[in-house]
Amino acid sequence: MNINRITLPLTTLILLIPLAVSSSTQDITSKQDAFKLANSVIGKKIGDYRLTDQDGKSFGLKDFAGKPIIINFVYTDCGHICPTITMSLGKAIKEAGKDFGTTFNAVTIGFDIDNDTPHRMNEYGRSFTDDFGNWKFVTADKETMRRITDDFGFFYKKIPGGFDHLNAVTIVDSKGSIYKHVYGINLSPREILDPLYQSMKTVEGESAGKRYSDLEFYEIFTSIKLLCYDYDESTGTYKFSYTLLILRLVELIIVLGIIYSIWAKGIKSLFLRIFRKKALSHK
Repeated sequence: MNINRITLPLTTLILLIPLAVSSSTQDITSKQDAFKLANSVIGKKIGDYRLTDQDGKSFGLKDFAGKPIIINFVYTDCGHICPTITMSLGKAIKEAGKDFGTTFNAVTIGFDIDNDTPHRMNEYGRSFTDDFGNWKFVTADKETMRRITDDFGFFYKKIPGGFDHLNAVTIVDSKGSIYKHVYGINLSPREILDPLYQSMKTVEGESAGKRYSDLEFYEIFTSIKLLCYDYDESTGTYKFSYTLLILRLVELIIVLGIIYSIWAKGIKSLFLRIFRKKALSHK
């Protein structure tokens, strides 16, 4: 796969650094591999799946076609992480005000097919909203759930007492393509809404390669933070890992070394041409 070294967003580069040296792309046992899986679907057009909403009615993602959708995956037995992410989405919806419903919609998907029944999704959803018109809480059968989680690059694995899974919300643009995953747990409204609104501008014709905003730099540090933290299953929290930090720094040095080896001659040549022009102008 070709990667444009000039227009590649910095956040993407940060996320790809550990993935480029991952020992196995098939064994999804680390955050790095989960990130690789998720980032591989950016730009992919999602399918239309027949889901079941919180009222037991059939629902398809194309029912929200023509507007961006914010999507997050949860399991209703989760005691902390999933509710925190969903609460973050609720705060973003509240911050958006009248834009919600008229400009974009939201869908929360319960991926635990054995327990996340429509009734459970209804109970779960009522903890976050009183109106299911533009924010659906849905579930699906086993095969549909497999296909939709594959579409979104969403990794989850059954573990004792629950699931290990990627913590993120996903922005689907108005054309039905995956625009961005926003990684984290306790996300601010801005972290969710900024890429949402950016997706609208991109669809309208703004260059997707631009985006060196304050948010972009914030995301760089957020990505580094996520990649340097270990998940503690016993407490449901992330703890800083110096081992991971050192590993990330080593990987960064390796990647920068590769980039330098590729571009060194060109950089030297450029400086020589500039120096010669200046020297000639002073003669």
